[in-house]
Amino acid sequence: MNARISSTGFLVVLAVCMVLAAGCMDSSAQGRVAASPSPAPAVTGTTVGASGISGGNCTPLTITQTDGTPITLPCHPKRIIVANGNAAEMMIAIGAQDEIVGVTQTTTNVSYIMDKIPQAENIGDWQVPNIERILSLHPDAVIAYSSYKPKNLDQLTAANITVISLDCYKLATLPSDARTLGILTGRSNEAEVYARMVEDTIAEVTGRVKKIPEDSYPSVYSESYTDYTVSGPGSGADEQLHLAGGKNIAADVTTSSAKISTEWVVARKPEYIFKVISSTNLEPFPEIAEALRSRMGWDTIPAVKNDRVYLFANDVEYGPRAYIGLVYKAQLLHPDEFRDLHPREMLDEYAGRYVSGTNGTMMVYP
Repeated sequence: MNARISSTGFLVVLAVCMVLAAGCMDSSAQGRVAASPSPAPAVTGTTVGASGISGGNCTPLTITQTDGTPITLPCHPKRIIVANGNAAEMMIAIGAQDEIVGVTQTTTNVSYIMDKIPQAENIGDWQVPNIERILSLHPDAVIAYSSYKPKNLDQLTAANITVISLDCYKLATLPSDARTLGILTGRSNEAEVYARMVEDTIAEVTGRVKKIPEDSYPSVYSESYTDYTVSGPGSGADEQLHLAGGKNIAADVTTSSAKISTEWVVARKPEYIFKVISSTNLEPFPEIAEALRSRMGWDTIPAVKNDRVYLFANDVEYGPRAYIGLVYKAQLLHPDEFRDLHPREMLDEYAGRYVSGTNGTMMVYP
């Protein structure tokens, strides 16, 4: 890859060329694309009967879920309920939107998603989806988060509903989750182009970060949606921060998220403050940022003194666009090394190529 890129345009062209050079994949090749780096053990997965797949000629397929466990379906599902808004966006990105018949309440509130899947019906809360409503839609499969299982998973299982666990939000597993969705929906080529673009972007960022001395990585306080909840090791935010060349002041926290005090942050003197904002938080970004800066004692923190307090919309912190969030963070932490990258252009390209409307709101403030 060239040492300088201005957007994902080069990455996308590279990925397309690589895919086309390989030729159109046959069914056996699609199986290879979805394989994890180490082949999944045979006959160790779960074989399920999908509730809505009709009889007739079909070929069983095995996919690998986010946690690495395989699951076998009797056929390619044609009616999919997506109890995971990130997976819904990724399915649209690879051109599989016509197979979505149901989504959660949260997803129905996202206009740039729903205008692509007007046929999808509301199944209620993603944590406790409505079983009766799901059954009425006769799904072949339900896609749910792997990291956060539905609270009524036992009811879904008892109703003989095939549940596929895919996160589609963590940067590390975006490529593999996309490839799994490609196999599941018969769109492996499209999924491969997206997956390689994400991988190439991560490689570009990490390659540059490796050339920066570790002792010059800035310290960062990374706050989750809830005030005074720090992102610890194992969280998506911590992963992104590490790849971008930042030092998490919560590296010694024993959980992926933890409640802390204002004094805890003041004592650790972070050079940057990052906070992720939920899509349900309608408070203006400038007001949220000012509230952060005005917390008791925070005027003594280097991040506040040097005006390095930044807000990130959850859309670039997690989900199919998290690779763009990575570039934003790398550029903020190391402006000289990443001056030639343009994450806003990357967002526009994603909207033009994958999911239109995803570039219509502010992603990072200021």
